[in-house]
Amino acid sequence: MKSILKYFIIFPILLISFSCDETVTDPTVHNGDIVGSWMMTGLTGVYTYVIDFPGSESGVTYTDNASFGIKLRWEHADLLVGNETTTDQWVAEFKEDSVSLYKNVPYDLATMVASNFGLIGVFHDAPSAGADATYYMKGTYPGIFYNYSLCSSAGSTAPMTDQGLYTWDQASYNFTIKRDPSIAGSQVLPTFDDGALTMVNDTTLNIQFLDRDSHSELYTQIMDTWNEGTHPDATYGGNGENSGGDRTYMAFPDSLAVNAANMFVGLYEGDEGTTKTDNGYVYDPTPLSGGGKLEPWGFYYTWNAYVYGAESAGLKTNSALDSDGDGTVSDAEVIGFMLQNPDTQCFGGAMAGAPTYSDIVIPIVDAPNYQFVNDSSTDYKPLEGDNDGGKMTFNVVSDCAAPVDVTIQFDATFTRCTTDNCTGDGYHVTPTWD
Repeated sequence: MKSILKYFIIFPILLISFSCDETVTDPTVHNGDIVGSWMMTGLTGVYTYVIDFPGSESGVTYTDNASFGIKLRWEHADLLVGNETTTDQWVAEFKEDSVSLYKNVPYDLATMVASNFGLIGVFHDAPSAGADATYYMKGTYPGIFYNYSLCSSAGSTAPMTDQGLYTWDQASYNFTIKRDPSIAGSQVLPTFDDGALTMVNDTTLNIQFLDRDSHSELYTQIMDTWNEGTHPDATYGGNGENSGGDRTYMAFPDSLAVNAANMFVGLYEGDEGTTKTDNGYVYDPTPLSGGGKLEPWGFYYTWNAYVYGAESAGLKTNSALDSDGDGTVSDAEVIGFMLQNPDTQCFGGAMAGAPTYSDIVIPIVDAPNYQFVNDSSTDYKPLEGDNDGGKMTFNVVSDCAAPVDVTIQFDATFTRCTTDNCTGDGYHVTPTWD
């Protein structure tokens, strides 16, 4: 009797004990080894910008042959009333559907430390297999940032404090990111449903995804609607900085590199012997963007070179100069006409101080029996009464609002932290956690 009584006294205690253990302990981890805290230790971003014309809702209607990019214009082009753009020379010209920027930017950990950016990701487990789970991604990230008011598209860094939802299929490695509808505010990471997350080993994971929320056609793969926004110029109703919508614009550099002789030599990359400037000489762009070569003028774009190009373009429309009857007026026929009329003033005498044909080309005994007057030994200074020609000085003219479609392919490597939220792991970025 005593043993039975003892059994009934102990049994409820055992039952309570077993019930509590079963309720508290759940060994199932639905999202596997991804659960935990991770620090970004490598990143590659491939940025592709393609010129794309927005709809009229942007406030601007573009013509089919519209061009964007960087060109050079004579610093005194305003003297050519009605013809101010005739001195323009394209350094880089982009039309619709052309790639205006392609940049593959790899960062290892040392570069990230030097550039003072990095990210810490925390992945929580899902409540059940395949269900949404919460992630945090905080720190500082690199990018190309646009500001119309500064006429700038430049690489820089910005803070990230994201909280969103993710799913991970451990069999296919499919990785998705989406907004958490319960969280207000912006989110830096774009939504996607076709990323890939791979556990390289126990302490390393790799995440790859395509950012396409600034691409007017590909956005449909991850977004329901597209907000074209407005051209950033206040003239068209813009905010002076960006489109205010999904459309991205880009600005081209407003300065180039010149060498010690003040000749433009391309984009400024900080190379030894070059200087960043928006003012210099055009030297040997063969051929010029408008056609022709500069060899007769010492490979410089001079006043005589410009005048000959502009005057010959007009003369070539005069069919009376087609002496051989082949239907076109050649350079030889133009030069022959100039040699026969040496006192004729260029531009029909419409421009004060314009040279005569004899200032541009002169006869010589040797073949080809003429010679262009090379005026490249001096600078042309028309505001100082200079009528002898010389090298022309050009200013950089760049577009500050070229409409583009953008994709960014990211490939990021993360290393597992030994502590929650990477606290005390010695990572160079320490975000503030809520």
